Amino acid sequence: MPYRSSQRKSLRIRTKDFRSWFNANLKQQARDIAEHGADCGFPCITYTADTICIFDRFEDEIWDMAVEEAESFGCKNVADMIAGFRRDDMLQDIGTFKNLMVWFACEKLAREIAP
Repeated sequence: MPYRSSQRKSLRIRTKDFRSWFNANLKQQARDIAEHGADCGFPCITYTADTICIFDRFEDEIWDMAVEEAESFGCKNVADMIAGFRRDDMLQDIGTFKNLMVWFACEKLAREIAP
């Protein structure tokens, strides 16, 4: 179901940056996220309403991560990189786009942290 702006934002975020948030909430699952992808159902990133809250809180940081990653992959821009995700089903509205970006950021950090 697509996210509707009228849905209640339920997730409370107390950390100052995305990395701290990830470490507080998902560090224990980093290996599984790195191996299987963030879309497999993990705490705090399963529901679109939650991932929208995360994206809205850390938008600049997540976007900077995406720009850096796109450049390192030799992509023209972030949109070019996203096209390679093969998740065009997540580009139907802004809510699912934000969800995809949070999953991207979680997977990036998980690969850095996972043993």
